[in-house]
Amino acid sequence: MMKKLIDQYSGLKRELYVLFVGKLVTAMGSFVWPMLTFFLTTRLGLSDGQSTMLLATAMILSLPAAILGGKLADRYSRKRIIIIFDCLTVSLYVLAAILPISYVTAGIIFMAGLFQTIEGPAYDALNADFSTSEQREKAYSLSYLGFNLGFIVGASLSGILFKEHIRLAFLLNGAAIFTSTLLIMLFVHMKNALRESGGGEACFSEYEKPVDDKLSVLTVLRRIPVVACVLLIGCFASMPSNVVGVLLPLQLKEELGAGGAALYGYLSSLNGLVVILFTPVFTVVLRRLTEIPKAVLGLLLFVGGITLFSLGNTAFVLFVGMFIFTLGEVVTVLGVNPYTSRRIPSSHRGRVGGVVSVVHSSFTAVTQYLISFILVATHSNYRLIWVIFITCGLVAAGLYAAAYLPDKRTFPLLYRRDGDDGSSVL
Repeated sequence: MMKKLIDQYSGLKRELYVLFVGKLVTAMGSFVWPMLTFFLTTRLGLSDGQSTMLLATAMILSLPAAILGGKLADRYSRKRIIIIFDCLTVSLYVLAAILPISYVTAGIIFMAGLFQTIEGPAYDALNADFSTSEQREKAYSLSYLGFNLGFIVGASLSGILFKEHIRLAFLLNGAAIFTSTLLIMLFVHMKNALRESGGGEACFSEYEKPVDDKLSVLTVLRRIPVVACVLLIGCFASMPSNVVGVLLPLQLKEELGAGGAALYGYLSSLNGLVVILFTPVFTVVLRRLTEIPKAVLGLLLFVGGITLFSLGNTAFVLFVGMFIFTLGEVVTVLGVNPYTSRRIPSSHRGRVGGVVSVVHSSFTAVTQYLISFILVATHSNYRLIWVIFITCGLVAAGLYAAAYLPDKRTFPLLYRRDGDDGSSVL
């Protein structure tokens, strides 16, 4: 069984393995973002409501960056885009380590996140560029696995470094991103990408063959309205998972004070560990399910996890909740990430990715604003917020289920892939 789990990742292009290592190394330096809520509240003295409001405002301000990143990804070398904006990000983290801790530090972290947002569509598109339609799920699974292999170390260290060595955290984050940049610079060769090497007709599915590059992304999406609807549902469905990264650390800070940062770091490490153990397993076990059924299953697991977070007054309940929540995360990634790449023209991957990122960020900002307003209005009624987003998760699962038949009618070939026993996939 173990050999089968490992062998499923064999036969991919070398560049996908390099991107896997790059994700791993970058995530090992992810000391800053998991602790951003703690940074704003305990180091800068902001209230819970103020910190969530600030994060939401920063998210709104970053929306044009995602659109810019999508356009750049389809117009210029995706490898070059990543290298340029990674170098800018590294410079900012070094600057954050040098300057005194203040609101300027928060601004620098925001700018670093902005540059990472710009390069995001290029990074995501590379996974599709170096894989065939049949390999797409494995390519995204491998990338996701690499991120979490690194994140499991980074999250634990972030809880330790946050209290006394935050400058070191900035430097290590920058060093990790720089290492990843060097790997991509030296070992990712765009001449081997399918869209560059002319492998097109054989490697692209019927629905992802390139079209006129001058067509706008809105024109492309209007031609496949079910995809636009599913992408919109996906952004709404992200709200239950988004709330965890904001509300859970605030809840832990309220209950445990500064010690909440360490517990949140350990919970984040469990998140990474579960991803590492179960991503290969679910990639095999759920291979006959198409993307939308996986998205529904993932959402139901999300809801189960955050239900336990809402009830959790002990570490044991929180860890069980994180386990179930992370299973939902794994299943959702395996379903949602490959969905778009199999249904849109390869010529517009970057731009569609940018649009999705904008809408996703908008829903994330709405989530954070809503949390902020409820915290202020109810004097930190955490349970009410959990209940609201549990309801959102259930509604989103229903919307996904409603989109299944229209998607199947629009893309029948994707539902006729044969399973190992010759039966069609769901």
